[in-house]
Amino acid sequence: MSRLTTVAALAATAVLLAGCGGSNEATGSSDGTTPTDGPNIELTVPAARAGRCMPPSVENLQARDTAFEGIVEEVSDGTATLLVPDGYKGVTTGTVTVSAPSQNLRDLLLAVDFEEGETYLVSSLDGRVSVCGLSGPRDDLLADLYQRAYRG
Repeated sequence: MSRLTTVAALAATAVLLAGCGGSNEATGSSDGTTPTDGPNIELTVPAARAGRCMPPSVENLQARDTAFEGIVEEVSDGTATLLVPDGYKGVTTGTVTVSAPSQNLRDLLLAVDFEEGETYLVSSLDGRVSVCGLSGPRDDLLADLYQRAYRG
C-alpha cells in the first residue's frame, strides 16, 4: 500500500470515528444562547449512519456543550420529557425534551431508549444527544465518567 493510500485510509477512518465519538450532540435555546437555569430545551437524536463507536472518555464528554442527569417524566409520540434536577454543563435545572431514537440507531450506535420513571445521564452537542455510550441509563460507571469530566 502506498504512503498516499495509507494516509487517505487513515483520514477516512478518522472521519468515520469522529462521526460517532466526535459528533455526538447538544443543545441551546431558540435564541442561540446556552441555557443555564430552568429552561425547557429540545434535543434531537442524530440519524443512523454506518460507523463504529469510540470508547466513552472524559475528554469526549468534556467536548459536549450540554450534560445533565434527568428523570424521564413522560414518553409520548416519539418524544421523551426529562426533569433535570442536576445539570453538569449548559443547563442546571429545567425540562428537556428529546426525540426518541430509531431502533436502527439504538442497535447501531448505542442510542438511549428512554423509559418513564428511569434516570439517565445525557450529554449533547449542537442540539443532538450523544450516542456511543456518552448518554445512557444512570449507572456507577457512567456516573463516575460524568463526575470526572465535569466535577474533577
